[in-house]
Amino acid sequence: MIKRDVAFRVKRDEEILELCRALEKMGLNCTVESKDRRVKVSIYGYDKESLKENYRNVMSLIYKIKNKYNPDKRGLYKYYLSELKYPVNKELVMETLKALGYKVIYNEDESYIKTDVDIDTFNSILENLFNISNELRFSRLGSKPVKNLVVLVSYINGVPPEDVIEEALEKGFFRVEEGRIVLNKSIELAKKYFLEGEDGGKDTGEER
Repeated sequence: MIKRDVAFRVKRDEEILELCRALEKMGLNCTVESKDRRVKVSIYGYDKESLKENYRNVMSLIYKIKNKYNPDKRGLYKYYLSELKYPVNKELVMETLKALGYKVIYNEDESYIKTDVDIDTFNSILENLFNISNELRFSRLGSKPVKNLVVLVSYINGVPPEDVIEEALEKGFFRVEEGRIVLNKSIELAKKYFLEGEDGGKDTGEER
């Protein structure tokens, strides 16, 4: 058995906890020691190749976690969409951040976003979106874009989702079709009306 150590500092205890949980889940052969937010990870391998692979996996994990808690030179944090604290679809996450005025850079190949939202604020936003989405579990909303719009407007404007649905039906943005609530106008037109206060009277064609 051969060993290689990695030492680094963290700003928050949560980084250490997340690292330990992730390492345990991955089943890597290593140990973690910490004191005063100084961390040492001892990585083991049966031979040079296994040690090299374990080291690569540990370093990848360390950087992934550090990028969530520490901004880069541009002030951006990096969040992998498959590892969100609350299961919220990526379109809704990005639309909400943009509506709140945050920067959003999406990397489709690696499925992550970079944004100027710190992790506490980010997780708070996700939690609120998740809770509103849960309120709509048994609704008649017909598609993900329709549901995303209702959740987005409800969160940004601070109104109950049922009020958003009612107003969208009254203004003709939604319609009821075969028992389901579907889009009746451009979703972009609906966003402008609800989020920017622009007139939604001009119909740009039906959508579902």
